[in-house]
Amino acid sequence: MTDKDKFAHRLALLEGVSFSPADLEAIVTEIEDLERVVAELDDFSHETPWISHQAQPAKKV
Repeated sequence: MTDKDKFAHRLALLEGVSFSPADLEAIVTEIEDLERVVAELDDFSHETPWISHQAQPAKKV
């Protein structure tokens, strides 16, 4: 089963909701794009050192 078929199957589980083939294609494309971005960010987060410090609230004048 391809990724597109898996996504289409998940969407089909929404009973009573019908999607046109064009809608399904657009949704699947967006999901694939989001998964690609998440994978890239995950790689980036492991390769990039993060500097952390405790931020204090701004003093009220």
